[in-house]
Amino acid sequence: MKSNSIVNLFKSHKKQIFFGLMGLTAVDALQLMVPQIIGSVITQLSESNYNSSDFINKSAFYLILCGILMALFRFVWRFFLLGTSRKIEKDLRDKYFYKLQILPMSFFNKNNAGDLMARGVNDIEQIKMACGFGIVVAYDGILLLLFILASMFSISVEFTLYAAIPFVLVSFLIVKYGQKIESLFLNVQRSFSELTEEARKIIYSIKAIKALNDESSQIKRFHLRSKDYESKNMNLIKLWAGYQPLVTFFTSISIFVLILFGSNLVLIKRISLGEFSTLMLYLTMLSWPVIAMGLAVDWLKRGNVSLERVNEVMKQEEELDEESLKSIEDIESIEFRGLNFSYNDEPFLEDIAFKADKGTTLGITGKTASGKTSLTSLMLKFNKADNLFINHIDINLINKSSIRSKILYVPQEPIIFSGTIRDNLSFFSENFDTKRGLISLGVSRFLRDIEEMPDGLDTIVGERGLSLSGGQRQRLSIARAIYQRPQVLIIDDTLSSLDVETELNIIKNIKSHYKDKILIIVSSRISTVYSLDNILVLDKGSIVEAGNAESLIKNSSLFLDLMNVQKILPKQRVSPHG
Repeated sequence: MKSNSIVNLFKSHKKQIFFGLMGLTAVDALQLMVPQIIGSVITQLSESNYNSSDFINKSAFYLILCGILMALFRFVWRFFLLGTSRKIEKDLRDKYFYKLQILPMSFFNKNNAGDLMARGVNDIEQIKMACGFGIVVAYDGILLLLFILASMFSISVEFTLYAAIPFVLVSFLIVKYGQKIESLFLNVQRSFSELTEEARKIIYSIKAIKALNDESSQIKRFHLRSKDYESKNMNLIKLWAGYQPLVTFFTSISIFVLILFGSNLVLIKRISLGEFSTLMLYLTMLSWPVIAMGLAVDWLKRGNVSLERVNEVMKQEEELDEESLKSIEDIESIEFRGLNFSYNDEPFLEDIAFKADKGTTLGITGKTASGKTSLTSLMLKFNKADNLFINHIDINLINKSSIRSKILYVPQEPIIFSGTIRDNLSFFSENFDTKRGLISLGVSRFLRDIEEMPDGLDTIVGERGLSLSGGQRQRLSIARAIYQRPQVLIIDDTLSSLDVETELNIIKNIKSHYKDKILIIVSSRISTVYSLDNILVLDKGSIVEAGNAESLIKNSSLFLDLMNVQKILPKQRVSPHG
């Protein structure tokens, strides 16, 4: 969806819009008949020789008929026009969510979740209002205005020209205010995005906030965001508060013109008393088209601003369509052949070379910010790099969906969904395999925790797993990864919240479970990678050492220094000679 205006959103709903506008046109036409009927009745009653009630009865019947038909056609236009706006809203939300799924990771690194949520909820809601009532009042206002002026011209051209002067002034007012509304509403939506992001951050961090007794500080921060949003809205409301009364004022001037000049036209018999009454009713009706056009400008301007904000996301360059690239069935090996990678002009990973074969385990360790996580992200094509091969095939020639269906990555911060244990294991799949789920929980040593929970697998874990401890969240995320049966499992520092004994038992279980696949464990803790077949030690984006634990210790390496600092394995300080 890359529509440049609200009207373009209607292209795929032409039939519904046509029937809706026809229904709205019929309602307006019937509305115009009512003053004509009432004017005719008044004219008849004003004649001194009038003594028949047949005309009154017929007129009453016509008024009732008009009312019934207006109700019917009003249902028609509401069903088609407002119903279409709901469909547009649904389509927009679906397309927006789909777009978010196919955008690259770099996009989410630059845009906060609160802003994306605001665009997907509040902005699309404003677009719906513009596509619904915005279009209705714009069309209804213009059509009814033309109909009324034409009917008034048929009665008195002279009076209609006088009465139209205030509405010319109103048109200039609408244009001027419309431009201001668009600018102010853009500020409102931006402020709402910031408010949403602030609320999201506070909810996400509520456990830490309570633990640090920082509620009052957070309340103040949120209050400032809320005041800013209020201020932006008040600026818009002040404009609207002056705009609407001015429109109504100019409409009232037309009624003054009618009383001042129209009464003289009756006295000199240029128009009848009934025609005067008809003009009065038309002028009363004329206030709605003018107000409607003011509302239309407000809603359509808001809708256009919101559409621009949504389009900013929809026009983002998405991940390349790789359907035409190769797919892989099994992963036999992953190999880096002198890979270099940078996020900008500065080199981040340099001359990375190693190979992980099926049936082997690989550990990646090193100091903080040495490039461990960036290295694993390249295997999933989150970032593009050359000299990386899967099954001796350049990764840039392989479909990313094929890779991600075979390689499963467990991040440093476990992502737990606000559902049940069962939902988290299966990604909300309806076909949950209980046996496989229990095996996965057993491997991650989470099964005993489940047995102690009153609802077992149906235990609700709360928002982001808030009811679970850090270690439980990590073990559940590992169980979920094992449940998915990947051919390559990458665990990125996901055992950091566990004690050493539990950690080592889990690693032992995973190694046994993945003895015929590829297991990659990333951790700054030496104990986590100590027992793996091959260990890479990274420092400043380069592999400075590689080998198993025994060979690294013998070489008096950085690995040995890290182990001595951590003093976890073994209990006593280790010398280069054991």
